[in-house]
Amino acid sequence: MTFVLGLLSYIPGVMKLATTIATKWMDTRAQMYAARWGVTRDVAIAAIQAEATNNQAKVSWLQVVASSPVLAFVVVGFAFPFIFYLNKTIVWDTCLGLGTTPPLRYDLLTEWGTTIIGGIFITSGGVGIAHAIVNRKD
Repeated sequence: MTFVLGLLSYIPGVMKLATTIATKWMDTRAQMYAARWGVTRDVAIAAIQAEATNNQAKVSWLQVVASSPVLAFVVVGFAFPFIFYLNKTIVWDTCLGLGTTPPLRYDLLTEWGTTIIGGIFITSGGVGIAHAIVNRKD
């Protein structure tokens, strides 16, 4: 990939074209974000940059967890009961119609499960939405 990019840099205008496309893409994304959430362009760009930073942090975190058997066991140990419950209610009860599972009785269990699953799998888009709501201009 590096070799191909190196060769493309010798063709006149290719790097300028790539830079122009990247700039237009970022401007369009910032405009859409600003229009959707009613924020200024600067806030939209900051939220998009925070989203990219969050993605990088999430990848780094997943690499650390993947390299440590103890951390992987802890993550799986906390997430497995809630994942099992969700899959049983969706696949076994709803799709196959082979039983019923009582709903979780305590709000704390639901919040606990949401926090664990969200902490593992939440996307940076959710973080971007939260940033836009917090930074929304009235």
